[in-house]
Amino acid sequence: MVKLLIRNDLPWPDPILVDHCNYIEVSGVQYYSNTYRRQGMRQVIVWLMKSIHLLGFARAVKREMVGLYKNLSWYIRRDNTLASDGLPYPPPRLCFIVSGNYDPGYFFSSGANGAKSIRCILERNGKQISDFQNILDFGCGCGRIIRHWNGIQGIKISGTDINSLLIKWARKKLKFAHFRTNSLFSRLTYPDEAFDFIYAISVFTHLKEELQLWWMNELTRILRPGGFLLITVKGEDKRSKLDSADVERFDSGKLIVVEAESSGSNYCAAYHPDSYVRNVLSGNLTVMEHERSGSKDTGQDFYLFRKMG
Repeated sequence: MVKLLIRNDLPWPDPILVDHCNYIEVSGVQYYSNTYRRQGMRQVIVWLMKSIHLLGFARAVKREMVGLYKNLSWYIRRDNTLASDGLPYPPPRLCFIVSGNYDPGYFFSSGANGAKSIRCILERNGKQISDFQNILDFGCGCGRIIRHWNGIQGIKISGTDINSLLIKWARKKLKFAHFRTNSLFSRLTYPDEAFDFIYAISVFTHLKEELQLWWMNELTRILRPGGFLLITVKGEDKRSKLDSADVERFDSGKLIVVEAESSGSNYCAAYHPDSYVRNVLSGNLTVMEHERSGSKDTGQDFYLFRKMG
């Protein structure tokens, strides 16, 4: 039995500012919520699910159920035709894992915008995508951006991702590129100095600090001297999504990571002050350009690094 009781004298389990507080009593245990604020209620539900170790399970069930429904509808309507690039669309379930949207059309257009954004920042730094010999898409998903390099002559294109389901689809459908899986925290199977251009779109935005620093070192290892690394982060333009305490820490140059325990998934969100990227995350790489909201598909900041020889 669940009772909803109004209380104004009890603290919240999380630092959320509210006008009116209440709590939910489940079998004698009190869980707090906010009658008047939808966002506050959502945070309390998340906290409640965490406390009984069911948050990950609940999210997975919801994702799978909606994904299966979307896939079934897609196949019934026979929407699984080729995109304008002559390559197949991924099914809606895979689109959502990668882009947070079940629409294959959105998946394709966002990838095109991402590829265009990458071309633009490279061109401003004197490079064309065709100038490189070996390119790695780190966190490639099922080829949202990679597919837009199809047909470029003289380059070898590789992609790696933590999700084996996405890589399985990419290997089967995007034959022009080479795909591998990686784990959340392990050395990549590529040799030292294997690539002259690596990009990671909306990857470091979903990792806790320890993993971010580790992966920057690992990507530096497989980057050739003179090579470029491009990443996206949630910077100054995204600070409004933080609460007042985190804004203060962000403004002091601290990395903010929300739901660090969900690293590697879209539920983990990292926010990067410019000083943190330049002084900590960059490691031994040189910052060539910082473009605020330069990644037009994600709305995130671009940082282009170079490994000096």
